[in-house]
Amino acid sequence: METMGLRELNQNPSKAVARVRAGATIVVTDRGRPVMRLVPETEPESTLERMVAAGEVTPPAEQGMPELALDLLPDVGSLSDLLIEERNRERDR
Repeated sequence: METMGLRELNQNPSKAVARVRAGATIVVTDRGRPVMRLVPETEPESTLERMVAAGEVTPPAEQGMPELALDLLPDVGSLSDLLIEERNRERDR
């Protein structure tokens, strides 16, 4: 952890920002006493990323939803076809 005096921060703030962007944490002091800390900003983790990191779940193997209708009814082309058939049956009643 680096330290930087308040005067130095006021005179050259871009140096401090560059160090923090590079991942450093800087403690800013005023007359030798720490007054604040500059830390790099981190992207918030999603709930899925936190659960994967904790070992509670495993990440999905593929993106998107699986096409379950094909496994259940191999003769139907898609979920859209199932919906159209269902609506047609309801209209015929």
